[in-house]
Amino acid sequence: MKKRILFIIWSYSHGGGSEALLTMIVNHLNPQKYEIGILEYYYAGIKEEPLNENIHYSGAVTSETDPEARKKYYYLLNDPDRMISKYIPSDYDLYISFNYQIPSFLLPKGKRCAAWIHSDIYDLKRPEAWKYLRMQNEAFNKAQKIVSISSLTTESLKELCPMHEDKLVEIYNGVDVDEVRRKSEEWTDIVLNHPNILFVGRLEERKDPVRLVNVLEILHKTGKQVHLYYLGQGELSKEIELLSMQRGMSGYIHILGYHQNPFPIMKQCDVNCLLSHSEGFSMSLLEGVSLGKPFVSSYIGGAETLTDGGSCGKVIETDEQAAEAIASWLEQDKAEVKKKCEISIERFKLPNYIAQIETFFDGMLEMEEETGSTYEFNSRLELRDRPYYYHFPVEYIQKNQKIILYGAGKVGTDYYHFLKESHYCHLAGWVDKDYRKLKKMGKEVSSLEALNEVQYDLVLIAHANKEIAGMIMDNLQKLDVPKEKIMWFPVDYI
Repeated sequence: MKKRILFIIWSYSHGGGSEALLTMIVNHLNPQKYEIGILEYYYAGIKEEPLNENIHYSGAVTSETDPEARKKYYYLLNDPDRMISKYIPSDYDLYISFNYQIPSFLLPKGKRCAAWIHSDIYDLKRPEAWKYLRMQNEAFNKAQKIVSISSLTTESLKELCPMHEDKLVEIYNGVDVDEVRRKSEEWTDIVLNHPNILFVGRLEERKDPVRLVNVLEILHKTGKQVHLYYLGQGELSKEIELLSMQRGMSGYIHILGYHQNPFPIMKQCDVNCLLSHSEGFSMSLLEGVSLGKPFVSSYIGGAETLTDGGSCGKVIETDEQAAEAIASWLEQDKAEVKKKCEISIERFKLPNYIAQIETFFDGMLEMEEETGSTYEFNSRLELRDRPYYYHFPVEYIQKNQKIILYGAGKVGTDYYHFLKESHYCHLAGWVDKDYRKLKKMGKEVSSLEALNEVQYDLVLIAHANKEIAGMIMDNLQKLDVPKEKIMWFPVDYI
């Protein structure tokens, strides 16, 4: 009888490396041995992964347009068993959370479970992340095994989750080299200028794509007129465009956006560059080496191993080192570098990778499930609504102070309801620059003039975005609000 395996992933439609890796895995697992299901927490709608017909997509828990998204996230953090009962089918033989935090929070108790970790978890080391580290350790209690994809991932797990060290299994990422090369032969109307460096991935803070603008400037100052291409999309695209104009390099910096098939473009690059703060084992680096492209990388999971002693890649620390390494690769013989890449990538080819995974799965499927602790699946289970979901920062604000709330969006509204219900502090006022529109929506919001009409101990900025909060803080000071009376804290759920 076939064994049923469910993969739980944060998003399977975001167009990222984890999704591509999962697709490669499930499409190559033995269909005579396994029935595979995939459930995503968040539907992004950016990319539809090419799944074989035998793979069952189980849908998504929430999406950007879901009116109950905040409610579901609240229950995920505060009552995960309720979310599991509602959204996780109970008839699978093995459950795999395909990354840490959200997917692992949805692992069911009493079942065979494994947590597959795709990056280091050092972001949980920050003091403000203590709650999420505690929750992660609790989630790992439900897993019989924890898969690490690199030595760096393993180091972070041992340091931050030492009580689970005996569960660790290392399976480095693999890559379908033949498929990457086949797709690289497809037509594209994009032609890269040479010499060039290429970034592949989301333009987000964790991957720090802005840093490459600094590296490019160093190269230009040494007389090397290199082009920089970004193959991806994200919230930092405008910052990159602005910085390129400020530095006078807009003719050399090109944002290509997201492409379903990046490989015909990647095939044209001279050096593949990734200077992320954190990665597990980058698929874009593996894919680049599959195409014979050398790389320059920050110290992230798997990068040092993939360099094969520096023969096809260089791991750096500073921008100056990155520029020096790029310049060095540009001067080397491309045919010789390609041969070295072929030797390095041999260790990560698909057949060996899938064999490791199937051996791991078969071992887990032989384990006994816990008796008497299985959960009940009930998709009709109701999640009761709450008047507020965002956590009011009681850790930082003294009780009984007179507070003016600035902002009447979702965060401000939740803070307002908390103060009205708890009487933790006296609400001296609730202000927003869009007060007229908000009043029509039934919110008791005043204009900014209230800042001069009432006494208060502090003004609390109720906004999730740090940059916008910073601009509000500057505007408040222009309205003669003392800087020491203005407060903002990172937004969190209860």
